[in-house]
Amino acid sequence: MMDLRTIRDMADQAARKARRDGREPYGFFDESEVDRVEHGGRAPLPFLGSYVPKGYRLVETYFVDSSGFGSENEPALTQRAFFERVRGHVRDGNPYFYAVTEAGQFQCYVGVFERRPERDRRRLKRAHVLRRAPRVQVPVIG
Repeated sequence: MMDLRTIRDMADQAARKARRDGREPYGFFDESEVDRVEHGGRAPLPFLGSYVPKGYRLVETYFVDSSGFGSENEPALTQRAFFERVRGHVRDGNPYFYAVTEAGQFQCYVGVFERRPERDRRRLKRAHVLRRAPRVQVPVIG
């Protein structure tokens, strides 16, 4: 079993690598794709760590069994239960994207992301520029 420090270090390394490589969360586009991934083996979810790519927002996090041996009575979602939630998002038309945010030996946290609308990104960019503007000291005369 991994200790918490190791898990955090792995997430930090993944965040740096994801940012450097320009990785983004993975989006499922239809239920048949979810079925193929669920029954075909490994999910194509990138390991982003704490990195949230530009234009995305983390909306939810799932604790998921990554070993494939989890049972329904454990705190972590089984892979089947996780893919059922993903399938529900796709069925409801929610344009969510998924990525691993933390990974241990037998479980992981999967972040659910959504894209921010372009106007929100522009507004945030302007706010970021305003926040970073240098402060000017105005001399008081008199």
